[in-house]
Amino acid sequence: VNALKPFLKRGWSMIDTSASPDPDSGFLSDHRIKPDISVYSDGKPSNNNLCRSCDMETFLELKLNTNSDGFCLDKGPDGVFVEKEGGIARDTRGQLVTYLNAMQASQFRTHGFGVLILGKKCRLLRHTHSAIEVSTRFDYTSSNTSHLQTFFWRLSHACPAVRGVDETFEAQSTVSHEIRTLLNAHTHPVWKVRVGNRFFYVSKSFTRNHHYPVGRGTRCFVAVDCKTFQKCVLKDVWRVVGYHPEGEVYARLHKDKVGNIPGIIAEGDVDSNGEAGGSHSCGFFDSGWSVPNDSTIREHKHYRIVLNVVGEPISEFRSTWELTKCILDAVKAHRDAVKAGVEHRDISPGNIIIVRSNDETAAGYLIDWELSKYQEEEGIRAYERTGTIQFMAARLFSDQPIARTVGDDLESFMLVFLWLAALYAPNKMSEKDRGEVLQVYDSPNRRNRANFLLVGHATPRQFELKSTYLSNVLMELMHVYSARYAVPFNDTEASGISEKMKQLETHLWMIETMQKALKNDEWNATKDHALRQEFVLPVVKENVKKRKSACTEYDYVFCARKRQRGEKPAGSDNDLDSGSGV
Repeated sequence: VNALKPFLKRGWSMIDTSASPDPDSGFLSDHRIKPDISVYSDGKPSNNNLCRSCDMETFLELKLNTNSDGFCLDKGPDGVFVEKEGGIARDTRGQLVTYLNAMQASQFRTHGFGVLILGKKCRLLRHTHSAIEVSTRFDYTSSNTSHLQTFFWRLSHACPAVRGVDETFEAQSTVSHEIRTLLNAHTHPVWKVRVGNRFFYVSKSFTRNHHYPVGRGTRCFVAVDCKTFQKCVLKDVWRVVGYHPEGEVYARLHKDKVGNIPGIIAEGDVDSNGEAGGSHSCGFFDSGWSVPNDSTIREHKHYRIVLNVVGEPISEFRSTWELTKCILDAVKAHRDAVKAGVEHRDISPGNIIIVRSNDETAAGYLIDWELSKYQEEEGIRAYERTGTIQFMAARLFSDQPIARTVGDDLESFMLVFLWLAALYAPNKMSEKDRGEVLQVYDSPNRRNRANFLLVGHATPRQFELKSTYLSNVLMELMHVYSARYAVPFNDTEASGISEKMKQLETHLWMIETMQKALKNDEWNATKDHALRQEFVLPVVKENVKKRKSACTEYDYVFCARKRQRGEKPAGSDNDLDSGSGV
């Protein structure tokens, strides 16, 4: 610390935080970070903790020698590998990723830096939403090398944008009581954000997708238009290059009069406020970089869109009738979108919201169209297995890419409906039984999910739902769904399954089934609101490695990389490997 302090700008500090975990940094697996040394700029501390990921400019992690290095630069006949093998190396990478992610998740950043000390050797790291960039190892004690000193001098003297601070979020010291009331932000900080040529006030985000190290890093905020004071939703995301900007998709849907979707107030890629920026992007590397063989690194661009509705999560339904009605509305939106030539491809509970009119009438809206695909497009895009893993159709869990169909999204609707019923609709299941149901969603095993659907109406019957109306509509839907993974016993049975399979590729049967059930006035009058119920997940067997992540965007591609190296992914043959991407 003393040796590096002369190279820091006046007011910057290095603090020993090796024994002072940050209590507010549990973004990954609730792990509280405590880097050996934390580096802070001259700004006012956000709290009294020694370790503050929300203020951290960078960190130093100290290892005794190069045996603890998490990286290598191996060039062979099969390409370049950057990840060093072995348990110690994986632990080092996991540690560094956790630190960098805590900085990214607790701040508004375009990128962040880290320093890994390995005895007399050192590596510099730069983290973005696409990857971690790692320098070659150098001897920082040599009189011929000043890389480490130069790094800290340049970092501490650089403007905030170069250091990775997203200056397009402008902190507001003075905000009217009216704005704070609209944002429900009486004790939280407020920022002004530009989207296109318009400005909006936001406070704390109400989503947690940005807690993951790589990927789109979506943050959604309740926002207030600075000019009209209209309440709306602002979505800040690092979109994947190769996919259509979400605003473009919404414009196409509205042109074809697709209902039950939000309207657009503003949208566009994000540019820096100052001269040090340009378009916020990451994941593009020229020929001078050593990129891992079969790299899963994706190019991302910073993007924002503002939508004209502020909805409620589908899990906050006021009755099971309302739940069914909102699912129906979302299915209708999906149907109309397909007619307009747009496939959603990411059906999940988070992408169906409840929007209430002035008289409190509820409508279900289908949102989050950023991974959608136009039907006229051919070929595989950046990563073709799009979707939230817990709600993906079972047949998509295949080693080889499978052409998606409308039926796959409809299966996702069915899985969402069942999941909401098991976890939020009043039922008599024990915590253990409920945990066993939810485990099916967290397991990437194709057979488990297929069997869950194969048993048909028996699946919702096991939920012991208090609402017989909800139970009946789920059983009727699942009676048809049992055909999707059925193996016919004879030709007669094969003919019946074939007819059901045709139904499963159209919206009509699902819409008509729910519409028929919703005509029941007695069910409509029943106020059986959502209730978040407890569950206990089954204990993982000791001889099976538990995956570190069950729902990141890059699980599949990490698994593919291990197969390229001739390694067998952890768990069963159909399991996914969480990996550690660089």
